[in-house]
Amino acid sequence: MLNRLLSAAARGLETVNAPIARWGLSISAFLLALMLAVALAQIVSRGLFNHTLDWAEEAARMTLVWSALLAAPMGYRATGHVAITAFIEGLPRRALLFVGIVVNLLVGWICVMFLIESVDFVARGASIVATALPLRMAWIYAVLPVSLFALTLVSLEVCTRLALALLGVRDVGLLVGVVPVLQQDSEG
Repeated sequence: MLNRLLSAAARGLETVNAPIARWGLSISAFLLALMLAVALAQIVSRGLFNHTLDWAEEAARMTLVWSALLAAPMGYRATGHVAITAFIEGLPRRALLFVGIVVNLLVGWICVMFLIESVDFVARGASIVATALPLRMAWIYAVLPVSLFALTLVSLEVCTRLALALLGVRDVGLLVGVVPVLQQDSEG
């Protein structure tokens, strides 16, 4: 019963998380290209016309931050982040799965706490206008709750899959989250 419930939850979370992560990565790639175009425009404008585009640095910085936050769920799902594994490499598989659940629950809890705070942060940004762009900072800050909500969902998916693996379910499509040692173990 528990296995079926966790399997259904894992499939449901994957159905939601996979497209969110793909879209986030696609938008992130577009924003990085936009950032590059803005930076090149700034260089050309300064070099050829001796004119500085006042808004270019702020726009480039904003697109960089947005691209990082929108790509984060894909990075989390694909273990594309920095992980310190020296302390856990010697653990048996079941202990490693348990540690993975605990660590990913902590990551999820941190994301939820930041998500709660980010809503107020966005609301406060409604009264602030960006320095060089005619935008309310709330529009710029809006990526925070979106990214944190997506990261929370990925954390739940990872915990669910790790719990299934801990219960002995095979072929759970293990997303290892912050315990990349399992990825090496499952490949070998």
